[in-house]
Amino acid sequence: MRLSRLLILLLILMLPCIALADTTITLTFTGDVTLGGEAWLEPEPDSFASLYQKHGPEYFLGNFADFFAEDDLTIINLEGVLSDADLRPVQQGKNGSYFFKGKTEYVKVLTAASVEAASIANNHTYDYGEPGLKDTITALEGAGIEWFGTHDSHTTDTEKFLFYEKDGVTICIMSVYWDDYLQGKQEGCGAFLADEIKRIKESGEADAVIAILHGGQEYGRHATNPQKVFTKMAFGAGADLVICHHAHVVMGMDVIGNRSAFYSLGNFCFGGNRLAYQKKGSKVQDAAPALIVRAALTFDDQGNYKGQQMTLYPVQTTSIDRVGTDDQINNYQPKFITGPLGGHVLHLMQIDTNYAKRLQNPQNKELKEIIISKENELAAMESSEGMSSLTLPYLPAEE
Repeated sequence: MRLSRLLILLLILMLPCIALADTTITLTFTGDVTLGGEAWLEPEPDSFASLYQKHGPEYFLGNFADFFAEDDLTIINLEGVLSDADLRPVQQGKNGSYFFKGKTEYVKVLTAASVEAASIANNHTYDYGEPGLKDTITALEGAGIEWFGTHDSHTTDTEKFLFYEKDGVTICIMSVYWDDYLQGKQEGCGAFLADEIKRIKESGEADAVIAILHGGQEYGRHATNPQKVFTKMAFGAGADLVICHHAHVVMGMDVIGNRSAFYSLGNFCFGGNRLAYQKKGSKVQDAAPALIVRAALTFDDQGNYKGQQMTLYPVQTTSIDRVGTDDQINNYQPKFITGPLGGHVLHLMQIDTNYAKRLQNPQNKELKEIIISKENELAAMESSEGMSSLTLPYLPAEE
């Protein structure tokens, strides 16, 4: 009995010396998601609306439901409006003739696949004006999906940051559309975001900050200067990860100060395109290749950020493969890919990831070699059916 008491006493005395386990928060980021499309296309048999009516909400992201359920938070960019009201699109302008809208019940596509959060800062947020935006927010909130996004005024009830908490650790996620960012103009919110990132980090309101930009050249193959300006601002202010959308194609990545930036993940489940690959005159629009990024952020037992590790998953925005030189039908059902198709996704990424000479960053040179090696491995495979992944080196908070 005395021995048992002695052992218990020793254990109690040792408790302060036992280090608590680190906390890892896993977040998954996808490309652009449009639930619905242009109103005039709804009656067509190949429209998002028709396939929803035929197959139901589980059809669209069924290939990813289990995968998304594994993480702590799955985050999409929701590009379009969810509303059942008889709304008219805003006056045609910088968005051209593309106005994206879907029924509010389409939010079930997200809940059926364990998607928990959506950025709504993009160039289609106001396709149907303020009423369309508010209906979208109501639909998301009604489904229990977190939303976030920042616009010019950064004061209204349709703008906010997302604070995600797990085991005493908090991550702040913010997003902005480039036209609202406008760092060089007084009415833009570039200075606002920089100040907020600094304030949030210094005050301890969040232990890590993720900054998302909706910007870049549509169907371009390389990150633009505005994307790099935003990335520099975010990292300079203290952000720990940068994600970009808008280009509809896969672009490269960068590592600056042991923090990762991804310049475009492409599309994901995109109801705005009837074709995933098509030729328009001399131009080619290939929106089938896409990328999912899974970020594992690690914190010590005091909540201090320790580092990050990124895993890349090649995907395709449609489950229908292109044959020869034909156009590729978009059935709005993305799938994982491996083999040559997966290798092509990584190729699109690596041709935009060689900044070693300009930034004198040896990490980027190492990244390129890793990506090319995996690309070559996949290209040698016979089939592209299945899942492939590439886990990049762990990046500690301090170099």
